[in-house]
Formats: sequence, structure tokens, C-alpha cells
Amino acid sequence: MVGRMSPKPSTAGLGEQPADRPKARRAESAPVSGSVWTRPPRPTRRRLSLETIVRTAIDLADAHGLDAITIRRVAAELNARPMSLYSFMDRKDDLIELMVDEILGEMVLDELPQDWLAALHAIAAQTRAVGHRHPWLVAAIMQRPALGPNAVRHADQSMTAIAGLGLEREQARTLLIAVDAFTMGFGGLELAGRSMRQRDGLSESEWADSTGAYLDGLSRAGRTPHLAQLAEAPADDAFAASLNWLLSGFAASLGTPADRAHP
Repeated sequence: MVGRMSPKPSTAGLGEQPADRPKARRAESAPVSGSVWTRPPRPTRRRLSLETIVRTAIDLADAHGLDAITIRRVAAELNARPMSLYSFMDRKDDLIELMVDEILGEMVLDELPQDWLAALHAIAAQTRAVGHRHPWLVAAIMQRPALGPNAVRHADQSMTAIAGLGLEREQARTLLIAVDAFTMGFGGLELAGRSMRQRDGLSESEWADSTGAYLDGLSRAGRTPHLAQLAEAPADDAFAASLNWLLSGFAASLGTPADRAHP
């Protein structure tokens, strides 16, 4: 009959329609037990920022060394996906450069002594102290040039310290390279010794005793007769005294009196 409506198609045998189907339950990654109130809170992802990423990487390097820094490891510390960190940088080397520059900001002094010798001593002492707080820093700087804004501020402060000497550009550059090389080298040797002591679980005195006995044995055997005196641990002021010799020699080359050199 014309105009008669067709019967509604049967759904028998077709199973439940999507609208009627119960939602699939989310699979649990691990079994849980007890009330939600008695279980520890689930980790949540922190809102990422470049500052948070860099600070987390610095803390990781301070605790485990520069070799611990990978994008995956830092992301895990942040409870984030590794790919999310690439929204802020292109590669791991970029992250290390950012870490280095962040720490170089700690080297910039709030106030600079007026005397150039005292100023360079203060800058070098601060650089050494920062290196002790972040043992990975020296190795990172040796692997790549520091060009960030805090590196520029640190270099400018060093130039400010010697501005009153009226040096030629090459003289100023050579002096500051010498001071930086001495400071980094001295600090690097200190950190190498500390790393070895920590690796072997030795105190500073135990390390000095063991190396002293070794060097003394070589000296007594006659093969290295002048080596025994190096077995003693360096004096606490060895860094300042050594730097003073370096700077006093530079002052003498200019005919500048160094009687106000740092003690």
C-alpha cells in the first residue's frame, strides 16, 4: 500500500549499538588496594617551563654527574614525556649550555672591590666556590664555549676589575685567560681528588696518608728523591697564594707595584 511506513530494521543479532554499549574501563597499570584516602597520591605532571627543566637538570647533575643528563632522564624527573622537552630545546647539548649559563650567574659578585688585585682574587675565589658546589661545571665548560648572558656578565665583571690599568685589548684578554685557566685548573685538580676519595670511601686524611706513603716509598727507593715533599697536603691558602704569584708577576711586567696584593 502506497504511503505505508517501512518497519524499523531489527537489531537482533547485531549486538549492542554504540550508544547502548558501556564505556570501556581504563586499564590499570598496577593493582591497587585499600581506600583512595589511604593510598599515596598519584604523581601528577608538573607544568613545564624552561626554568623548571634547567633547574631539574642542574639538581640531577649535582647529584649524579654530567653523564646522568639525558632528555629522557630529565623528563622522568619531571614526570613528563621526553618529547615534551623538545618544545623548549632541540638537543641535549642545548640543555647543557643552558645549565652552564644558569650556574655562571652564581659567579657574578654583588659588589666588586675597587683594587684590581683584590677584585680578581674575589672573582677567582667565587668561581672556585661555585665549581665546588657544582662539580660537573668545569668539565662542561671545557667541552663547549660559554656564550650565554650570564657568561657575558661574568666576563664583563672581570673586565671591569682591570679597567683602571689602561691595558691594551690583547693584554687584558691574556691576563683574564690566565686567571681563568689557573682557577679552572686548580679547581679541576681539587675536584678530581675529591671524586677519587668519594669513589673509594676515603676521608681526606686517609687519602693523604695513602698517597703520602706511596710517594715516600718512591723517594726512598732513590728513583724520585725530591718527590716526598709533594706528599703533604697543600696548605689551605694554596689557591690564594698561587694566584697571588701569578698576578704579582703580571703586575711586575707592567712596572706596577703589587704591594696591595691579596695576602
